[in-house]
Amino acid sequence: MNKTGRTSVFIRYALSYTAVVLTLFFSIAGYLYVQTSRHSRERLIESQINRLSRIASQHESYLSEMLTTAEEIGLNPHIEAFRYDEEPWKAYDLQLQLIPYTSTNTFCDQIYLHLNGDDRIYSSSSSMTLPMFARMVSYEHMTAEAFADLIRSTSRLTVLPSQRISSSLLDASSAVTFLIPLGANPGTSKGLMLFLIKDSVYQSLFSDAIEGNVNTYIIRDGEVLSCSEDLPVAWEQAAPHQVEGAQTFRWQGEDWTLVSQKGRSWGLAYAAVLRNADLDAAVGREIFSTLAVLPVFVVLCLALALWMARRHARPIRALTGLLSSASGEDDAARDEIQRISTGIRQLTNRNMELATRLERALPMQRHAFVFQFIKGRFVTREEAVAAGSAVGLDISRSCYAIILCSSGDGCDHPFDLTQPPFAGLAGYSGAGVELVALKAQLYLVFADVSETLARLAALVRCEGESAGGRCVTAISAVHTDFEEAPAAYLEAAAAYDNRFVMGNEQVLSYQDISADVADILPQAQKLTTSISQALALSSRELLNARIEELLHYLKNTNMSPFAFRMIYNSVINSLMRTHALSMVNTENARDIYDIFSLSSCQSIDDLDDMLRKLCDLLLSGAEVSEEKIAPEDEIDLVTRYMEEHFNDPEISMAAIADSFELSTTRFSLSFKEKKGMPPLEYLTLLRVEHAKELLAKTDLPIRDVSGQVGYYDSGSFIRRFKQVTGETPLQYRRAREAERKQAAPEEVTE
Repeated sequence: MNKTGRTSVFIRYALSYTAVVLTLFFSIAGYLYVQTSRHSRERLIESQINRLSRIASQHESYLSEMLTTAEEIGLNPHIEAFRYDEEPWKAYDLQLQLIPYTSTNTFCDQIYLHLNGDDRIYSSSSSMTLPMFARMVSYEHMTAEAFADLIRSTSRLTVLPSQRISSSLLDASSAVTFLIPLGANPGTSKGLMLFLIKDSVYQSLFSDAIEGNVNTYIIRDGEVLSCSEDLPVAWEQAAPHQVEGAQTFRWQGEDWTLVSQKGRSWGLAYAAVLRNADLDAAVGREIFSTLAVLPVFVVLCLALALWMARRHARPIRALTGLLSSASGEDDAARDEIQRISTGIRQLTNRNMELATRLERALPMQRHAFVFQFIKGRFVTREEAVAAGSAVGLDISRSCYAIILCSSGDGCDHPFDLTQPPFAGLAGYSGAGVELVALKAQLYLVFADVSETLARLAALVRCEGESAGGRCVTAISAVHTDFEEAPAAYLEAAAAYDNRFVMGNEQVLSYQDISADVADILPQAQKLTTSISQALALSSRELLNARIEELLHYLKNTNMSPFAFRMIYNSVINSLMRTHALSMVNTENARDIYDIFSLSSCQSIDDLDDMLRKLCDLLLSGAEVSEEKIAPEDEIDLVTRYMEEHFNDPEISMAAIADSFELSTTRFSLSFKEKKGMPPLEYLTLLRVEHAKELLAKTDLPIRDVSGQVGYYDSGSFIRRFKQVTGETPLQYRRAREAERKQAAPEEVTE
């Protein structure tokens, strides 16, 4: 190609790319200008809504802590109503009971307790008569007598908005007061809790305001609990315009915007008032900052267009030279596009030849797909449907089943289900493979209705016998979930194995045999959960103990080989799905668990070896994953802290999050993403596992065990223990003692 031809190629591409890039650039620039000016105000308002949502979440989290504290104190059996003038010594014990609740509180400054029938009020450090307390608090808008009467008569949640307090009990000038009856049922309340919250705590909630002035309010039943006001407009002017979302109003010749957000409960609402002029200024600054870089982008786009033209002109010229024939150089320069088209047609013809060869290999591809499907190699239904479509099978149907038939003289190879007489049926698809070890044919069939599957099995049997010889045919139960494919194969194999009992006069169906799995599977699933928990704790010793429990249960339960194969299939599948992310090499796990190997196992020991190898792989994967994280991230540090301090009864998720400078929400989400469970559930699991060891190896009373694993209240410990294990601590201890007694004679006999 001559120099003129080379130049013309570059100029054509340079002009084309320049025009395309500039057109796209100006279109995007115009779109950004319109969208920025239109939506900047909405984004600013949305940021205020998100801010109010954060304030609401934090505020209501604190309120929930107070309600929980009041409920726990009301249910605490060690805190009972008494009269000070009759039993003054109980005041000291009551103060000791209040110390843990006061020390763990993160929101309010002072906590006081008033018991019905007694005219005194108590804290963790003192007690005094109710009239004296009311005079010492000295509210700005409430007399001491009215405040004392309010404490005596309150039977539901009552909130006193922020007001000035002249008191030596509180190192603050203003406070919000919460009066909460003890216990979950106000009708049976034995007193109330009084929480004094400094107004400075509320101001810290408002301190994350966006740049500019804004008034922020927390309202309950139309009354302002606390506020932060930077603008001259008062709440009384904004309140009539309060709706969910944003509302504009006018006051003293200026436009204002009121943003409101409802709370989840307790009649709370959150609002912010902004000056529209401030919003317009912020929108203008955003538009300017967005469009100020346009000149730089113009230069970059032109340079990019020239670079792309030069970069793409070279391979085009090279491709033209490769595809040109023996014609003259001028013809090649003049007809370069035609030369490229000719070369592409030649490549297309070659691809068609390759596609023809691939079609001839379609039976082998279907053979591989059937085995992959039965072994459960497809992660999602969509992946399985796509793989089936690639080999010409429409498996996106409502149900499927597996058919096994014996190989006879007339059916050495699987039948083609697309040919007569099978083609006479509608609404199905399927393929067959040969199982050499069983001397049988396996058919994986999908249909729109279950009756079609039964008819296909009958046709397979008839065709096999018509070809000569005896053809034993068995079919699994009908399934809809693709993850149940391994179980479907085991069902078909079980029905096929029953040919010596049921004969072969008809199609052998899994539904016709008795499977003793229904009553056994729930107990096995319970043990599976305990194995999964041991994997989550990364404890090999605990894992071996849990596997031994499963092995002991299966060996001492009367069941058929088919039943314990089905149970192990359920257990292993559950572990692989739950801990898939922990596998360093998923292919190794699939090699360990093969449904065809499982169907040939004849003893529980064979299956136990398979399960132990899989658990060892999962546990090794978790250890390798932890080694790859260097240095340790925040969640690893938190986990280590929880493992070392799980027996501290005052540990709380909020305190842990604060100590590691994490928000409570971020801490919970990050912990669950890494460990597979919420942090509180992980802490409970640590405590329960330690409690199991104490219950099994010591004679400590239940109350002492609960104290050693971090529970003040033995009732809370019993509830948590039963939630995790399904047994109370006493039931668990008796079961372990019974197992030891049962094992003792066996050891003597040996």
